[in-house]
Order: sequence, then structure tokens, then C-alpha cells
Amino acid sequence: MKKRHYYLTAIISYFIFLIFTIPAKPVTDLLNDNTPVKIQGVSGSLWNGSAYMVTTDDIQLKKTEWSFSPWKLFTGKIAVDIKTRFLDNHISAEVGTSFIGRFFIEHLSANIAARDIAQLANIPLAQLDGTVSLDIEYAQWKQGELPLASGEIRWVNATITVAETASLGNISIILRESEQQLLNAEIKNQGGDIRITGTAELVPQADYAVDIILAPTATANNNIKRSLGFFAKKQNNGEYTLKKSGPLNQIM
Repeated sequence: MKKRHYYLTAIISYFIFLIFTIPAKPVTDLLNDNTPVKIQGVSGSLWNGSAYMVTTDDIQLKKTEWSFSPWKLFTGKIAVDIKTRFLDNHISAEVGTSFIGRFFIEHLSANIAARDIAQLANIPLAQLDGTVSLDIEYAQWKQGELPLASGEIRWVNATITVAETASLGNISIILRESEQQLLNAEIKNQGGDIRITGTAELVPQADYAVDIILAPTATANNNIKRSLGFFAKKQNNGEYTLKKSGPLNQIM
């Protein structure tokens, strides 16, 4: 047992030493030649380095810095602390993977303009405004498994414009695990033309379920109320209910 412990310690130490000394550029050149990711302006090592620009598809990150977290190796994970900028928005997180192939993000912090998210997600017709703040404590996913996450997403001064602009106030989405250990989101807001309360969750067999109540407030005009009827069912008390469920791949 002692010899096995010494061998394992030596292997891990050597692995850490390699990461500490290998320059980052040969590795990033390999990624540039064999993946859709393009990394420019690289300096430093795999242990601690930076890149002026990282691009893939429609995403462009600038002034990216990374720092390897060696102690995570002892928990069966490979993790890197990252600081970067997306459209002049600062983003920081710890990202990595476990030895069994489960990817994770921890301590994700970001503030992004809602219109930039709408453009990135290619949302048609609607114009979004306000600022979306991400404060994700933990998220994980693996091929063939449903994702899990905990944390909060806040949409401050939220507005949506289709034919007319509707204010949604400040929206909060709390992410947590359900009793079945599946992803659950509690949605609510304060202020605005429409009061929002409800939940969205993943259910077994890779299905989703959404149950949200939309209640027009005193500031909502008739056009806003009529537009709610296009996708939600009006109730006798004047509220609108949005209930939808089905296979998750229908909305991906």
C-alpha cells in the first residue's frame, strides 16, 4: 500500500510539473488546427496563461486569463479558473471536468445586456432590454444525463418589445435540485406591466414542464393583455396561465 501511495504521488506530482512548465502556445496551436476554436495572442503556460482573443461560432471572448487549480486533482477533477470578457462584459468562473467525463462550472459570475443574449440565442421578432446577471454556484452535465444547477439568474429592468413594449420589472430565476434530483427553476418578478410567478423543471425521461401565471397589472394596456392571449390561456380572474410540457429535445 505504501509503494502504491508513493507511485501515485509521484505520478500526480509529475503531471502537475508538466502543466506548470509546458508553454500554452503549442497546445493552443493544436486546438486552432483541429477544432472550431480559434485562440490568438497566447502567452504564459498551461498552468497560468492568457489569450487576447478566443472565438468559436458566434462567440468572441477577449482578454481571457486562466489559472490551473491543482488541488482539484485530488477530488477526481481537472479545473481551471477563468476570467474573460464577452462584448465588454466581465465573466469569471471555474470550469472543468471530472475523470468520469462529467463537465462542470462553479462560481460563474457575469452581467450581460439582454439584447446581446437575444442576439446570441437568435431570438426572432422580440427585442429584449435590461441587464441579465448570472450568479451560478454550480452546474454540471454529462452526455446522456440531464443537467443540474444551483444559483440565481436576475433580469433587471426587463422589457420585451414585439409590436409594443412591455415592462417586466426585475425577474428572478432561482435554480436548484428538485426532490427527484432534477433541475428546477422558480420564476418570479417585482414591478412591471405583468406579474410573473411559476416554475419550470426537468422531469424523468428527459421531459420538461412549465407552469407559469401571468397577471396584467394596472399599468398594462389592452394591447399587452391581448398579446398574452396568443400564447397563454386567459382565466376568469383576468390572469393568464402558461402550461406546457413535452420532450426536452423539442426546445433545444
